[in-house]
Amino acid sequence: REAISGLVFREPRIPIAASGDVTSPEFWVRHVREAVRFGDVVAQLAASGVSAFLEVGPDGVLSALVGEQAPDAAVVVPVQRKDQDERVCLIKALAGLHVAGVDVGWDGLFAGTGARRVDLPTYPFQHQWFWATPTQRTGDVSRLGLASVGHPLLGAAAELAGSGEFLLSGRVSLDEHPWLGDHAVMGRVLLPGTAFLDVALRAADELGCDGVEELTLAAPLVLPEQGGADLQVRVGAEDGDGRRSVTIHGRPSGTAEWTEHAAGALAAQRRGTTWTAAEWPPSNAEPVDVEARYARLAELGLDYGPLFQNLRAAWRRGDEVFAEVRLPETTDGFALHPALLDSCLHAADPTETALPFSWQGVSVHTPGATAVRVRVTRDGDGMTLELADGTGVPVASIESLVTRPVTAQQLAGPGPEDLFALRWTPVTPGTCPERDAEVLHTTPAADPPGIRAEVLRVLDRLRDFLARDTDTTLLVTTRQAVAVAGEDITDLAGAAVWGLVRSAQAEHPGRIVLADVDGDLDAHAVLATGEPQVAVRDGRYHAARLARATDDPGAPATTFDPGGTVLVTGASGRLGRLFSRHLITDHGVRHLLLTSRGGDPALRAELEDLGAEVEFAACDVADRDALAALLDGIPVEHPLTGVVHLAGVIDDGVLETLTGEQVESVLRPKVDAALHLHELTTDLPLSAFVTFSSAAGAIGGPGQGNYSAANACLDALIQHRRARGLPGQSLAWGLWSDGMAGELDDAARQRTARNGVGALTAEHGLRLFDAACARSTPVLVPMRLEAQALRDSGAVVPRVFADLVRPGHRRATAPAGPVLPDRLRAASETDRAALLVDLVRSHAAAVLGHSDAESVDTAAGFTDLGFDSLTAVELRNSLSRATGLRLSATLAFDHPSVTALAEHLSAELAPVDEDAEALTENRVRDVLAGVPLHRLRDAGLLDALLELGGVSAPVESDTGVGDDIDEMGAEDLITMALEGASAPDDAAREA
Repeated sequence: REAISGLVFREPRIPIAASGDVTSPEFWVRHVREAVRFGDVVAQLAASGVSAFLEVGPDGVLSALVGEQAPDAAVVVPVQRKDQDERVCLIKALAGLHVAGVDVGWDGLFAGTGARRVDLPTYPFQHQWFWATPTQRTGDVSRLGLASVGHPLLGAAAELAGSGEFLLSGRVSLDEHPWLGDHAVMGRVLLPGTAFLDVALRAADELGCDGVEELTLAAPLVLPEQGGADLQVRVGAEDGDGRRSVTIHGRPSGTAEWTEHAAGALAAQRRGTTWTAAEWPPSNAEPVDVEARYARLAELGLDYGPLFQNLRAAWRRGDEVFAEVRLPETTDGFALHPALLDSCLHAADPTETALPFSWQGVSVHTPGATAVRVRVTRDGDGMTLELADGTGVPVASIESLVTRPVTAQQLAGPGPEDLFALRWTPVTPGTCPERDAEVLHTTPAADPPGIRAEVLRVLDRLRDFLARDTDTTLLVTTRQAVAVAGEDITDLAGAAVWGLVRSAQAEHPGRIVLADVDGDLDAHAVLATGEPQVAVRDGRYHAARLARATDDPGAPATTFDPGGTVLVTGASGRLGRLFSRHLITDHGVRHLLLTSRGGDPALRAELEDLGAEVEFAACDVADRDALAALLDGIPVEHPLTGVVHLAGVIDDGVLETLTGEQVESVLRPKVDAALHLHELTTDLPLSAFVTFSSAAGAIGGPGQGNYSAANACLDALIQHRRARGLPGQSLAWGLWSDGMAGELDDAARQRTARNGVGALTAEHGLRLFDAACARSTPVLVPMRLEAQALRDSGAVVPRVFADLVRPGHRRATAPAGPVLPDRLRAASETDRAALLVDLVRSHAAAVLGHSDAESVDTAAGFTDLGFDSLTAVELRNSLSRATGLRLSATLAFDHPSVTALAEHLSAELAPVDEDAEALTENRVRDVLAGVPLHRLRDAGLLDALLELGGVSAPVESDTGVGDDIDEMGAEDLITMALEGASAPDDAAREA
């Protein structure tokens, strides 16, 4: 009372509910000394209609009490929670009040954040499921003639008839087996060596073997971030001692190439073990601190996640290490869970980054264990492992395990599945197709004006040819424009034409063929190969194929000298900034000369903080004089030793609309600049000359004729440099998730995904760059190939992917072309219209990336649905395959809705037959002429037939008409009925 006697109390501006007069000092004295009657006040508030309570305080203690006193309250929320983020808790509390109907002043919360109000849709929300559906393994494989295998990584097994061999197969992926993501080595997610061992153990169990005698790992299996990998375990027939050979192969799902990852033998007899872990902890053993074990392993590059961090305790006694290992969760199906066994190896406290290499004498005594005691005994380069459960029952024994060190360089590359090169595969001409060829010879050139002029000339010829309705094939021929087996390329204009025509082939499948020849052209033989791209050397024919770069890497094509200057063009772009940093942090570059349209002070400061000297130059590298002046200004003490040419622009357009200005705008920063850099640095001591091109130049991209031409020319320039003994490497990048791909809209990204090209993340791309630099190959294609997506898309897989993507399932049905017209002719007019509307609608939905054709409005214009010139071409190609018709590239604009396009297809596929009525009348006459008259009378059809002919039904009378009818022949009767007149009819009317 004395402490507050000097305070002045006034009526509160915000009403307060209390058990007394809050303006009286006596109230506060009682509040401190007596019960505050909080429950009574809450009950009074609830009785007066208060239904929302907000607790302002450090925790939610009072909120719980309110809930007891006002159980019917709409909302009771605390502003804060102990040990939780204050801002998050506040927003959650306000949101709780808002959804309960309380008016919250959101303007105050969002003041200064830039948030703005948006109008809600005027229509009800459309509900569409976007969550990924987990893959489920369903179905009875026995119906397919296979045996089910109850293993998490294997699905089925089959005996190979007559051989005594067996095949087990399965699929692994981070989607189906997310726990594998916890096994990361040097930044790469690998299938653990212990998983290969467990797969072999399951094969042994299936075939009655007692374990794995030996298993040697040949290559790691890198698990892709998306998609999965197929596994095959092949077990040989028994030998005289009951042993069986075993090999384990893998491949990225949907691809054709298999890699052997492990090989060995299954044992006929189980090895025993005498160790039971009865004495635990072991005597005379010193405890080992395992708290920091996984931090040390991470420093070695063994960055294990929670499911692989299972080491609980450890002891050491001489060369022996004892440990307790326990999985955090129960799992079924494994003989020896890979994460459990892998964690047992962690007890050995490795001092280097090493992986399992060779297993010998592996036996499982108690399968399915989730917690074990393990004894690890070092023996030279190897170790022996013995596992028992908590009661001392033996679980498994391993006579010998040898590990091998792995280096960052060995795993730096993202694996052979991500680096590709264009190869030339021998092919043999077959039967020449029954169509003529129109030959277009190109004019060689190697300078920027000549290259540009030839690209524009060929572009005009392509447009002229495609505008004609002809079955002729256009054969475009060049000389020394592509390199087969390391040849020199001297026709850079021809190389650019190859890029342009590859794009044209993607837009107009089946109409154009490319051929690079070294002698006289045999057009019929080229067409007889059935290939869209052919190189002829010494009378032998070769077809373009994309292949994984799995050959001997050779000497590195690209190295960076820390003492020299590296020029980076296009440095202010997203990729320029990314790789400028990477050159400093990972390649030791200390002197950077960056060119761009303007400076970037923030980037410069960042790069200098990384320890490099950085100079920005606003130089147009396509201007030869300006570039020469820039290079002359490089200090002598740090001469130019590296070039990374990233500059480029995108200005897409389909062939029919591509302008000369678009060709100029794309070729200039790519081709002109690269040629100037090539000429001006020929005599300089370069160790790196890297150009960033695009996969579009190598495989073709619809709507990117100019871009494909520019990038194909870059690739050819590098081949030319390498043939002259100069350093050079061109990286034909696939799609980036950040970079030039940032300019692509959703439709373009979906289209690219359907074409089998996934987006590269920055981290993935940097690893690819390092892996490519370490190889000697002049031109590489770093690209994330989605083989399964391409295979499942239903589209025709381009021939360049033939060695990488398995063909889709082919059904024994007749071609769509003849079948669809027949179905349309047999259908009624209503059914015909519905059939074609459904056809166009489903293909439009697929092109737009819609999951449901019903989402496509059949009356809306294609432009309103989101079609542009490129998606219109894609729709045209899709409908051409489905109907067998040659359709115009402007199809979607000439017939601008689903309904209009369906009507056009109806006229093309099932035209009205002008002679149909005559054919029908003649057919009716033929059929009825063969029907006896008495059968028409017996069937009750004679009277109706006569009435149709204008004759009253015959009646027996004295007139004799009935007799006259009976005496008429069938032909006379039919004529009378169809023509509506006859002599007897006239006589009857006269009578």
